[in-house]
Amino acid sequence: MSDYFFARENSPMPMFEVSEEFEEAVYSTRFTFPSKPIPVLAKYRPEEDYEITSIILEPEFSISKVTYNSIDMNNIYGVNWIPIKVIDKGEHDFMMLQLAHEIDIIDHDRSELKRVKRGNISGMRKLVIDVNKLLALPLYKRLIFRDQSWGFHIFYHKSIVDKIMSQNPTGIKFVPIENFNESWAG
Repeated sequence: MSDYFFARENSPMPMFEVSEEFEEAVYSTRFTFPSKPIPVLAKYRPEEDYEITSIILEPEFSISKVTYNSIDMNNIYGVNWIPIKVIDKGEHDFMMLQLAHEIDIIDHDRSELKRVKRGNISGMRKLVIDVNKLLALPLYKRLIFRDQSWGFHIFYHKSIVDKIMSQNPTGIKFVPIENFNESWAG
């Protein structure tokens, strides 16, 4: 079922973070609408040379404003985009994903879970999706989401991946969920 993908960085990038004063506006499952771009700073930089790519995954999935404006990413169920300004090697305008959409789609019996505590998965060796649960939802409600018991990874539907990849973005690759590797955090 390669209709769903995870995003992975494919080039060296700093770890970016939002200063404490803006954390509530950014790290929220409630949508926020900041009046100006939220500053995002490089905290840890790679030792090797790097460029600011058109997509970054820290602090959350973010698309350069130029790329964002080239594709229609508005009106996706459970999704909001907020403006951020990446400050590293100059200033760069991005749109960052705010996701308030979680659905129950992991097959807990057939997946190989490392640990489940109070209904939350912390570690997985093998990921199996419950296709019946997934297909019970209309497509517009499953374009971008997290699983409600495993909130670490975001699931992207192929139509969203195709839209993003049509712009030849840098800094990212999308990996079919069947290729999930337990060495990925979460």
